[in-house]
Order: sequence, then structure tokens, then C-alpha cells
Amino acid sequence: MKTIGIVGGIAWPSTLVYYRTIHEYYKERTGTNGLHTPKLAICQTDFALIEQAQTDGRWDEVGRLLAEEGKKLEACGAEFFLLACNTVHTADACVAENVNIPMLHIVDVAAKKALELGCTTVGILGSRYTMTGTYFVGRLQQKYNLKVLVAEGEHEHNVHNALYQELARNVLTLPETREKFKAAIADLVSRGAEVIILGCTEFGMLVHAEDSTVPIIDTSIVHAQAAVDIALRDEDLETEKNLIKY
Repeated sequence: MKTIGIVGGIAWPSTLVYYRTIHEYYKERTGTNGLHTPKLAICQTDFALIEQAQTDGRWDEVGRLLAEEGKKLEACGAEFFLLACNTVHTADACVAENVNIPMLHIVDVAAKKALELGCTTVGILGSRYTMTGTYFVGRLQQKYNLKVLVAEGEHEHNVHNALYQELARNVLTLPETREKFKAAIADLVSRGAEVIILGCTEFGMLVHAEDSTVPIIDTSIVHAQAAVDIALRDEDLETEKNLIKY
């Protein structure tokens, strides 16, 4: 098995989801008794520094901070790595071009899942950076020919604020917040979304399948599972279509 590298702590609650999902899915894929564990390395950055750089629009600094952690993973023996966060993929090129091992891009695995479901129009909930930027929406449109809808108006405001004021701080139980997410999902569906992509790795801890009338793709889950699939395959990493190296 290849060694998976994770840059975590962006924010820390979703890193727990990655860790658990990788182990549970590894057990499912290998049919082991639960005592065997996958090869895994995790490095954690300081989310406060990342968040401040995002707020200031200094995405080069976001990339620099994350690339530092990627280099540590490389030194630990990781053979490929992933960023356990959607928003920071805004700096994906800066990160990948400064780390010598390839990166598994979160948007690619989400798009693949949407296409497997036969969808052509997707709705995205994420941070404001994700919903108004190009790294996610543009990649879905240009690389996968998907029509993309994003939360707008009060829904965009509610979702973005919940992320930074609650979910990133591990506050996951406010019923009024879940209702705001359900309203945002209903609006996307009414506008034509055939599937909802949770474009933030914390959202799956709050939103569940029953909160939507269309399928939900939790990016943290599909990202972690794709990492296990790649790690277990015999193919050389150079031939992996889901991995990027700038």
C-alpha cells in the first residue's frame, strides 16, 4: 500500500473526519479485521494563520504555509498527499508546484462522483471564497462540463458565517444553523440542482442525506475514500489521472 499524506488542521474538526473515514473505508476495501491500519502521515498547520491570509487575500501566503506542510509529508515518506479543506485549493497550484509528490485534488473527486450519478447540474455550498471564486466552480465547468449553481444572497451569508463562527470551532449542534443549510439546499434544488456538493469539509458534520431531496456529495468523504483507492491500487502514481503535479 502507498502512504497517504494529509495536510490537516484546516480546520481541525474535518481532519478527524478524514482520519476516521480513511480507516473505516480501508477496512471495508481490504476486508480485514479492523486491526490492520493504512499507511498514513498527517501534518497540521495553524488555521488562524491560514484564515487571516485568506481574509487579507494573500493566497500566495496560504500556498506557502500549506506547501511547508506538504514538504514535511514528503520527508515522512508520503507518496501523494491531499489538502483536508476545499477553500485552500484556491492556492492549489502554489502548493503542488512546491511539493515533489503529487496531490489529489478535492474538486476532481467530487466531479467524478457527480458524473457517476448522471448529473449535469450541481449545486455548491461552501465558504464565500469557494462559491464566488474560480478554483471549484471554474474547474467543474471547464474540466467536467458541469453547470454549477451556488448559494446566493442570505443563503451565501448564512453558510459562510456558520463555517467560520461555528463549524470550524467544532460547534455542530445548533438546530437553527441546520435549518439555514436546509433552506439553502432547497433554494439550489428549486433552481435546478440535481445534486448538492458540500464544498466544505466541515459541512458533512452538520448536513445529512435527509436534509435534501436530491443526493448529497460530501467532499471530505469522497476525497478520503479516493485516497484509499489510489493507495491500494498497483498502478504507478505517474499514471493516476486523479493526481496532479504542476
